Amino acid sequence: MKRLRVEEQHILSLVAADAAALHVTPPHVRFVTGCAGPCYEALFNRIEVDRATLALPEPLLRIVVAHEVGHATQRRTMLLDFAWTVLSVMALLSIPCVVFATSSDEDFWRVSVPGFGFVVAFFACGKIWRMRSAKRSAAFELDADAKAASLCGAASALAALEVMAARGHIDAARLDAMRARLEAA
Repeated sequence: MKRLRVEEQHILSLVAADAAALHVTPPHVRFVTGCAGPCYEALFNRIEVDRATLALPEPLLRIVVAHEVGHATQRRTMLLDFAWTVLSVMALLSIPCVVFATSSDEDFWRVSVPGFGFVVAFFACGKIWRMRSAKRSAAFELDADAKAASLCGAASALAALEVMAARGHIDAARLDAMRARLEAA
């Protein structure tokens, strides 16, 4: 148990140093026993670190922590995206409610046609939101990778991405982007 405390303190010091270098408020760190890898939660300004990540070699651990702290620089944008999504869904849901509330019970077509239009609009918007969120997520990941590379070096960041790809957490596009960054440097 004593060793885990030392590792936790080390992670906290890495987070504080990276946050100071990136000029952001240091995120809180939560140590978890199992999850899908390290992650950043913008709503709580928190990084979750799992036991498998703690077991990484020191240079890779530094890159992973720098990447997660890099997400903290995007917190405002992530929260605004979340707020706009919630407001959009609320607006989409309120339109048929208003139509249903103001229509008479006897007028079947005035109620069912807007209801059908709502269903079509809901599925169309859902598809658009999923595509947009996938693009935004990829952009956030590339930006955090770039910040980790600026803190720890592009070659080290590429090595960390390759290890995380072997664990199943990184896609090929991120590896290719980091390789291109390394070739450009």
